[in-house]
Amino acid sequence: MYLCREVYQTQIACQNNYNDKMRTPVLCVTLVTVQLLVAVSGVKRYVFTPTQPDGFKVSINNVTIFQHTLKNPMVFVGEGQTNFIGGLGNFHIDNVIQDRIPLRKYEHITTEDKDYVLLKFDGDDFQCNVTFESTPDSDLVVSTVDVGATNYQYLWLRIYAEATEKVFGGGEQFSHFNLRERTYTPPEVVSVLRADDLKYPIWTREQGVGRDKSNLVTYYADLKTGGGGAFHTTYFPQPSFVSTRNYYLHYKDTNYIVLDFSSSTYHEIFIKGIVGKFYFKTGNSPLSLVQSLSQFQGRMPPLPDWVTSGITIGVQGGTDTMLARLKTVQDAGVKVNGLWIQDWSGDIHTSFGKRVFWNWKLNTTLYNKWNDTISDLKKQGIRVLAYVNPNLNKDGDLFKEADSLGYFIMDPRTNKTLLTNFGEFFCGSIDFTNPDAFTWYKETILKKNMIDIGLGGWMADFGEYLPTTAHFHHGEGETLHNKWPLYWAQMNRVAVQESNKEGEVVFFMRSGYSGISNYTTLMWAGDQNVNFDLADGLPSTVVAALSAGVSGIGMTHFDIGGYTTFASMGLKRTSELLIRSGEMAVFTPYMRTHEGNQPDANVQVYSNSYLLQHFARLSKAHSILANYTRAAIEEYIQTGTPVQRPMFFVDQTPNSYAAKYQYMYGPDLVVAPIVTQGATSGDIYLPQGTWVNIWDGDSPHTTYLRST
Repeated sequence: MYLCREVYQTQIACQNNYNDKMRTPVLCVTLVTVQLLVAVSGVKRYVFTPTQPDGFKVSINNVTIFQHTLKNPMVFVGEGQTNFIGGLGNFHIDNVIQDRIPLRKYEHITTEDKDYVLLKFDGDDFQCNVTFESTPDSDLVVSTVDVGATNYQYLWLRIYAEATEKVFGGGEQFSHFNLRERTYTPPEVVSVLRADDLKYPIWTREQGVGRDKSNLVTYYADLKTGGGGAFHTTYFPQPSFVSTRNYYLHYKDTNYIVLDFSSSTYHEIFIKGIVGKFYFKTGNSPLSLVQSLSQFQGRMPPLPDWVTSGITIGVQGGTDTMLARLKTVQDAGVKVNGLWIQDWSGDIHTSFGKRVFWNWKLNTTLYNKWNDTISDLKKQGIRVLAYVNPNLNKDGDLFKEADSLGYFIMDPRTNKTLLTNFGEFFCGSIDFTNPDAFTWYKETILKKNMIDIGLGGWMADFGEYLPTTAHFHHGEGETLHNKWPLYWAQMNRVAVQESNKEGEVVFFMRSGYSGISNYTTLMWAGDQNVNFDLADGLPSTVVAALSAGVSGIGMTHFDIGGYTTFASMGLKRTSELLIRSGEMAVFTPYMRTHEGNQPDANVQVYSNSYLLQHFARLSKAHSILANYTRAAIEEYIQTGTPVQRPMFFVDQTPNSYAAKYQYMYGPDLVVAPIVTQGATSGDIYLPQGTWVNIWDGDSPHTTYLRST
């Protein structure tokens, strides 16, 4: 813990936070010195109650948060070793616990505005001071300071829980919406052996391919690269959750922690390293809690109007192919608002499939007649979007320029650029903590090479691969790792703002952490398999949108049709999957297709007249909803209510909490997409009131409008 030092807090209310005087990128970081027994004016909105024998309880508005007893202490400390083994964005994290000590005894000091609890081990050789206070935006803030001689690097904090309690959030989760839901079911011996099934490591990384250890795709991904993933792996973890006992918890720091919901009587949080602050707030409903959490973290700006009307078609292959695909879909009546050309900088081919050449400038051989093409398309109301990430292929000229300037993260073994394997090609990763590197990437790539050539937006990919062992201009890898997506989002946002393109250009990210909503303009769910699997197929995008929404993300979308394809294993996109995902995408802020990593193996929107007919209808439906969607976005900006909302925002019933694969789209539409292969109907939960099916009686869609 080492907490007799400074504690850093991320202040996320700031957006354009580039320090010109120091020429260093900062995340609005304010230094806060933790000092024992220093009073700050404020009114306690929590209650500290001593209990017998030798315990205490801390509650907010009659909601118990902590309940310390000798048998069930609130805090444990310990020591050991944590190993982060990473490759291809997949991290295998091993905690070797050598000692875990309960702090059972306590002394209590109270002041007008704070309470101090000195927790002790039996021998008094280690003590931990826990401070309780209220702030203007939090009912309860908990911080810890070591005052003993021994430097323990681990801390476990226990929060009171009830057996029937449900918790939601944790960032963008794909398998479980309720984080106390088990992946595996009885027999009981299986449940006992799967205790880790309710533990959520907060560490940004690849979500994995398959994410279910019981299926063949995950098995082969693990066998080949160790990249199969698990129920908890995600691009966007967040150390916060909302409880059905009407409170939220948010941990405001970036070090490695684990949220453990495996006990029926407490939630346990494991923290490695310097312990930041814990923020608690109560509310009268889950919706009010999410609104408060959103305000606490910051909100996205409004989307450009063109985004919310029609569909962006993912195409590749050069100018002639792009325009030919456009003509095909337009002739069929598809309402097109954009063309997304991820291969704008060129392409390479690997065993995984077609990949982009990561040398971020226009490939004028592939995309010729650029200026005239962009101009003509814009007259039709069609934007062209591209792809970028914070890495440069070593075979490109931009890598050589950045390498000569020392702008990459460094290999401590050689003191040279660290080359990372991204899947049969090697890249350098820009060091965001180097102010000159930050400026060069923003000015040269994002502004000159992308915005200035007329792009209407881009996918801002990656941000999760940062190794813990690299050398940086400032900071160290373990604490920078979760912060890296924030640096990446900030760079993109500043480039858009400095170009006076806010409200016109959109970029969307998959990686994230607390506060990402203060920087990015839109999120996207990342790389799903091109199938209906619960863990990594179409259904997982519903869970992702809902969990992100509960975590404060107002707007997100997904790749229509999925991405990850293994044709040799039979994993390739069907017409059914493409249509079902398109139906769901109508009821998201942004409709965008992806050809996948093996385009030739997948059916595409433009593959046949049957699919074209469907997407003509769906793109028009999205356009019809444009004003409704924009109103829902404005509601999010004003109140923090996400555009895609869990059913328990409307009422709190067992059925609404269990409605994992349906959602409210804005205030008046209930959407229950068909996410099961071969299904032509599905069950739906409707809150009290009168609801009207907006589709005709023969349609398999299940979307209902609130009748007034």
